[in-house]
Amino acid sequence: MNSSPTEAVVVGLDTSENARVALEWAADEAHLRGAVLRVGHAWSMQAYRLPEAYKTDIREDARKAAWTFLESAAEDMRKRHPGLEVEPELIDEAAVEGLLRMAANDSGLLVTGRRGLNPFMTVLLGSVSEGVAAHTPVPAVLVPTEGAPDPRGPVVVGVAPGEPEPVEFAFAEAERRGVVLKVVRTWMYPQAFPGHVAVPPQEEARRTAEETAELEKLLAPARAAHPKVEVAVRIELGLAEEAVVNASKDASLVVVGAHRKHTQHFSLPIGRVPHRVLHLAHAPVAVVPH
Repeated sequence: MNSSPTEAVVVGLDTSENARVALEWAADEAHLRGAVLRVGHAWSMQAYRLPEAYKTDIREDARKAAWTFLESAAEDMRKRHPGLEVEPELIDEAAVEGLLRMAANDSGLLVTGRRGLNPFMTVLLGSVSEGVAAHTPVPAVLVPTEGAPDPRGPVVVGVAPGEPEPVEFAFAEAERRGVVLKVVRTWMYPQAFPGHVAVPPQEEARRTAEETAELEKLLAPARAAHPKVEVAVRIELGLAEEAVVNASKDASLVVVGAHRKHTQHFSLPIGRVPHRVLHLAHAPVAVVPH
């Protein structure tokens, strides 16, 4: 680990099992990067339906309890990686706003659990992880409760046309881990009828050649910057989210881009493919903003 870390990995912590897994993943990543680990824990009196006078009486005790929980978790990470610099911080504002504020200050990565304390409310109300993914100024990693299927598995990146940001991030992560980088690209063809796609052989060959040429052009700068990374490219007919999720079964990390310019009012503002990958991938998912 570097003796003088210059960037930070920020992680959100609550009392859920998933948050603890995310904390450990973030600590491992900070150690790998030689970075400071900043742990944010949001606390609030709003959950207590008490008169304001009573809230004032218990506020200090509640804050002390929150700090004890946070510092205990921070100390566990110091023991996990001796020498790791860990900075705990109580978040007085809402969790999403607090984590985004922390991430905006010399941070290279923002990490949360995929599910929080109330996963059943995710679809209706959104969650901290979804809010972070939608608005983060830096790459954000959402970690499932199961962690990574294989910590030494490949890094998987889904690459859409004209999207260099996740490519560079994925190459750097694969190099940092010393693992293979799997690059996934898909293309679609009109269905003859629902559920059936018949592509003439000449058309399939033409499209595959076009996708290969465009993809290799997009990969070229990152290949040059990270010549030691072994790259496996897969181009196939089908849904992008399905291909990426299938490739994540043995992955250490999945990387996707946030397509915020394609936002629709009824969907998470990062695009359809990243949204579905976040919910269904078997490994931690990094969302890289444009």
